[in-house]
Amino acid sequence: MEVTAPISRRPMSPRATSPLLASLFMAACLALAGCDSPSGGGGPGWSVDPDAATCQPSCHFKQCGDNGCGGTCGFCMPGLECKSFQCVAPGEEPDVIIPPADAGGSDAGAQPELPVSGSDGDGDGVPDSIDNCQFIYNPTQADMDGDKLGDACDPDIDGDGYFNEFDCAPTNKKVHPGAKELCGNGIDDNCNGDTDEEDAWDCTPYYIDADNDGAGASSTRRCLCAPDVQHKVKVAGDCNDNDPSLSPLLPEKCDDIDNNCNMLVDEGCDDDGDGFCDATMVVVGTPAVCPNGGGDCYDYSPAVYPGAPEIEADGIDNNCDGTKAGEPTGGGPIVPDCTGMPCTGTSSQAFLCALEICYPDLLISAAASSPIGSSISSAWTAMSHYGSATNDLTPFAGPSYGVMASGNVSATGDSHQDQLGGSGFDKFEAGSSIHDSVEFKVTLKAPPGATGFSIDYIFMSAEYHEWVGSSYNDKFYMILKAPQTTGGVEKVINFTDCSNPNSYWDIIQNGKKYCYIAINSAFSEPCPVAPTNISGTGHECSSGGSSTGWLQTSWPIKENEVFELTFHIHDTADMAYDSTVVIDNFRWEGGTFQQGTSASHN
Repeated sequence: MEVTAPISRRPMSPRATSPLLASLFMAACLALAGCDSPSGGGGPGWSVDPDAATCQPSCHFKQCGDNGCGGTCGFCMPGLECKSFQCVAPGEEPDVIIPPADAGGSDAGAQPELPVSGSDGDGDGVPDSIDNCQFIYNPTQADMDGDKLGDACDPDIDGDGYFNEFDCAPTNKKVHPGAKELCGNGIDDNCNGDTDEEDAWDCTPYYIDADNDGAGASSTRRCLCAPDVQHKVKVAGDCNDNDPSLSPLLPEKCDDIDNNCNMLVDEGCDDDGDGFCDATMVVVGTPAVCPNGGGDCYDYSPAVYPGAPEIEADGIDNNCDGTKAGEPTGGGPIVPDCTGMPCTGTSSQAFLCALEICYPDLLISAAASSPIGSSISSAWTAMSHYGSATNDLTPFAGPSYGVMASGNVSATGDSHQDQLGGSGFDKFEAGSSIHDSVEFKVTLKAPPGATGFSIDYIFMSAEYHEWVGSSYNDKFYMILKAPQTTGGVEKVINFTDCSNPNSYWDIIQNGKKYCYIAINSAFSEPCPVAPTNISGTGHECSSGGSSTGWLQTSWPIKENEVFELTFHIHDTADMAYDSTVVIDNFRWEGGTFQQGTSASHN
């Protein structure tokens, strides 16, 4: 069986060549600084002038042994040993590259004479003193690898460390035994006789999808340059590839079954533990997690469920019947009226409709802009659904929601690295530079009897999870400026506990560390089984991202107070790895409510 090895390979034997070529080996070594006999080599050798100021090591025509300057040339494969610069089997004698002069005469071991200055032994018009192949006709002096040994006599023309005879592309330095096989270039990069073979360096994992649900069992993985007849899908993790109703691409149902193959059963069905399933979840039968049935309109509070006692003027529909009792406005709940307004598209009117800020008597102004001059035409819009239709990004209220990004809103996967231009500094973090920023500012007047407002949103980013704990974390700010509530200064009102305050934090309040809404938020969902399904956005775990899950921020305001509310997102420190926020369901609060940011109902 033929064995492929690096340049420690055995050179061509002079017994199969002319004496002239044998002399070439000798002269080339002399011209390239000499070769000492390897320690313990036991074979003939030659050496350089011991008085030379510097030693120039050379391994030309040597498989193994000393490089002439105390270093080592090559190595021998297992089962071979080094003799006279060559790797041979035990008991085998090496080929004689430069035989000594008459072994029985007085000239045994004498040094060969250097060529006479000005002579041209091979008749190629190049004097021997400067000829890079003195005994082979090569008038062009071609030397591809620049090693001062001409291609005509160089055993490794491209200088990739492999002899020409064992290199399937001796003039291509990137192609040789042991090189990385690359997909799609039509080249046998590693000289093994195959092209684009399985487990190539840049191959793609494919899986068998027996039940045609778009995902395959992890155990069927093959890394290929292209899908084959069986291995066609790129999504793994199907926990039962014979049942199309079970797949990591499907949403979870409340039915005592792990529908989405994340090793959890009925997650998200009853987050507040009141025995009622979330109204947005599909309920089959009477699952163990919610024996009281479904219809929980606010699955964050155990005090809110179908049939719960209604509390007057607390701003919450406690019994999930669609109304809030005793709103202190003199006319019941303040309901937005978006009649006649566009609710999708890139316009202020559409964005206001998407956020349910449809109060003509209370709205003073609204506009999108960039505080640092970024080009924002593709960075904000109102849409009916972001990502896959089956993900967890269904609007809470109305037909749409607002989407803002530190890049192109429609980007997915690795393309979440757009650059909007513009640069500046973060007004809430001293010394922190920002790029690619867009914000939507609305000026409102709080209605009579209002005590505050709430809004739902979800932040997702391509910076998960490799940049968690670092300063490279894009921010989503909700900035409030109100003459009474904030004293007329801008204040970020959406911040949370940090995922690891010992490694990163943004602000300290009352002696406690907090983080702004970014990848370091305590609500950030770890991969690979992030609870909130954001598939199709390009921010999902399989695309190298994640999210905070849906959040809700509630904040007090004074009735009749005119205030500015700004939604702001930006890239921090660099222009790469974009982030996106989906914003929905602005509403006025009346009575008492919980101030701050918390996990929102799903």
